[in-house]
Amino acid sequence: MIDQQDHQVKSLCSKCGQEFFRDTIMVGRLDLAEVLYQLCEPCRAELVRATARAARLERELALEADIVARIPPDYRATSWKHPKFNAELGRAVVGWSPTANESWLGIVGPSGVCKTRSMALLAIALIHSGSRIEWTTAMRLSEASDDRKSFDAGERALAREHLRACRHASWLFVDDLGKNEWTLRFEIQLFQILDHRKAHGLPIVYSSNVHPEQFSQVISAANAVPIIGRLLDRTLMIDLFSA
Repeated sequence: MIDQQDHQVKSLCSKCGQEFFRDTIMVGRLDLAEVLYQLCEPCRAELVRATARAARLERELALEADIVARIPPDYRATSWKHPKFNAELGRAVVGWSPTANESWLGIVGPSGVCKTRSMALLAIALIHSGSRIEWTTAMRLSEASDDRKSFDAGERALAREHLRACRHASWLFVDDLGKNEWTLRFEIQLFQILDHRKAHGLPIVYSSNVHPEQFSQVISAANAVPIIGRLLDRTLMIDLFSA
């Protein structure tokens, strides 16, 4: 029954069954609050908390799915506590953030010094922060450069989508640059990715077993200076050969 003095009525909580007083929202003879307020205040508060918990869990599951989809399984299992993990390099890589003068990060050094694992830790941290990253390897880029001209429509579409993501993702990680075959198709696609990302201030983190300056021995004469120049321009180089 409606109390005309304070515009409140008694209701039964649909969850706990307790009586509680609620406001009325009258539109003519229709009380809209009868639908809006079916829970008592404690139960409404618990519903808000439960909804927030569910939203957090959904976000965590989505982030984990993104990590699984992008980071190779062996690298996403990287542990800071592993006795052979290069924690000094890991801290340097994870602690890096792009600036106007150092918008890219290059990690060069011999095999087995945790270049890729350190990159993976940074990539995972960025995904958790909400950044959109793309993870690739030089070999995958090389394959995509060839497959974009494939007679198979599915292969062609996948290759072009990967190359597009490498151009436009908020962060791009390129592993093992230099292990690819330096074909003209690869050089053209790599240059387009580097040029677009440099022009738009989009960070790249790459690893290589050789310093980019040595790529001049294998890149075609026409593309060597543009590609190497962009790899080194405003790039913080972590050179593990000189460490």
